[in-house]
Amino acid sequence: MRDDTLKQALAEQARYGHAEGIEVLHARFHRHRFATHAHDTWAIGAVIRGAKDSMSDTQQPAIVRAGEVYAIPPHVAHAGMSIGDAGCEYVMLYVPDAEWRMQCDIHHVSPHVLSRPVPMRGAIAPFTQFAALALQDAPVSSAFASEWALVCDAVLGALSGRHASAPSTAVSADRRLRDARAYLQAFSSRNVTLDELAREASLSASELCRRFTAAFGLSPHRYQLVLRLKTAKRLLLDGVTPADAALSTGFADQSHLGRHFKAMFGVTPGAVARRGSAKTF
Repeated sequence: MRDDTLKQALAEQARYGHAEGIEVLHARFHRHRFATHAHDTWAIGAVIRGAKDSMSDTQQPAIVRAGEVYAIPPHVAHAGMSIGDAGCEYVMLYVPDAEWRMQCDIHHVSPHVLSRPVPMRGAIAPFTQFAALALQDAPVSSAFASEWALVCDAVLGALSGRHASAPSTAVSADRRLRDARAYLQAFSSRNVTLDELAREASLSASELCRRFTAAFGLSPHRYQLVLRLKTAKRLLLDGVTPADAALSTGFADQSHLGRHFKAMFGVTPGAVARRGSAKTF
């Protein structure tokens, strides 16, 4: 039993890096479950070992297995967990929308071509090599462009000619919901109560919650929490300490930030802060 416990502990590892605007997560998880969240960027993932459920906003299982690559568009709510007893090892690249669309244009494929997992074992090595570069304590920035090009060639080059139609993931939101979202963005450094937000949107609290969740994939409370966590991450990358980042984003303390931060990003605030203090780009 102790050997099993040790194996599971060793399976829970995550490293975070940053390379020329692309964030990198190289993780091995056994028990960790990601809380529902959404990113401003594309999340481009490659599973190295085991399998995971990316749990898209359709609430249906989205299993990704070893050797498969997939992509989640910006602002699409999702969660995630490993599948099976062996856990899961994977690399996730968080790529700005403009960069991903440019690369897709270059290779003549739709940005949504990876909306379903695609078997692509030849892309695993470029993914891991790019991650290894980004995770170095003193990365050589001149190598980023060539390594990123290898990733794109391995993934998008292999998909040239497959023009997947872009699925419609956005739900039409009326002005009141857009106003509510803008209000949360404007006051992302503090807790905005549901009643306060409902008054801003001229809706009842229950109606706002129902409509907001349908439009944006996250409840108002969850949307606000994600905004605060993203702000905290930016502060950490700029050299702010975890304690000060927690204070600046309305968390009760560093421990409170840490629990939510790891649930969303898979790494601790301290791990991101260390990357921020060491970055040379």
